[in-house]
Amino acid sequence: MALFALTYHYCDDMDLVAAHRPEHRAYLAELFDRGELLVAGPLGEPGCPRGLLVLDVDSADEVHKVAAADPFMSREVITSYEVGTWTVSFGAERLDSRQP
Repeated sequence: MALFALTYHYCDDMDLVAAHRPEHRAYLAELFDRGELLVAGPLGEPGCPRGLLVLDVDSADEVHKVAAADPFMSREVITSYEVGTWTVSFGAERLDSRQP
């Protein structure tokens, strides 16, 4: 099973982040409802300007599309991001159990 890790780096303006968090989370909820987003959340210590999304999509190109469509991107909350393939080598059965 190959998944994708999308790591966001946010701007240092926590007020800007907070102002646009509701629309960002609504977008994540849409991805989750479609089965494309498995988990997401802040990465590191509280207040650390990074986030991690684990996506179940067909290609890295799809991950780039997800990032481009995120309201945080158009609001300039995201300053940069990285995409990586994540191959689950332990615990895949827990992820497989989410399938109907």
